[in-house]
Amino acid sequence: MQCEICGLETKYPKVIMVEGSRITVCSRCTSHGTLVGNYQKGPARVYRRSRYKREEQFDIAADYDKLIRDARGKHGWKQEELARKINETTSVVTHLEKGKLSPSKKLAEKLEKTLGIKLIEAVSDERVEVQQEKSGPVTLGDIVKIRKR
Repeated sequence: MQCEICGLETKYPKVIMVEGSRITVCSRCTSHGTLVGNYQKGPARVYRRSRYKREEQFDIAADYDKLIRDARGKHGWKQEELARKINETTSVVTHLEKGKLSPSKKLAEKLEKTLGIKLIEAVSDERVEVQQEKSGPVTLGDIVKIRKR
């Protein structure tokens, strides 16, 4: 078995809790968490696919208030008219245009469709590149800095 912090091969691994997560470590690395017990190999876990769709990550344009205000002005609508078209209250439109209220994804989609503007921006996953100095799999110790107690 290999220690998940330092990568050292160990015959007698220990299980510790680190910030709510159970990890398997060698006897040297047990000081980095609370000792739970010795590692015992159990039956293989069965992972099931979630029934729920994974929520897409999105961002609202930083200048959404200006975009909404300018698009409403180009259409020649008052705030009350826009509110009626998107089935919201006038105070919601007022707060959106002042930047006091950030629109939800559903509201942003309604505004995009009604005003013909782009408010929702896709978020790309940023990948962290880890430089390996040793051969073998990457361990937690390679990624995080361990604080001395």
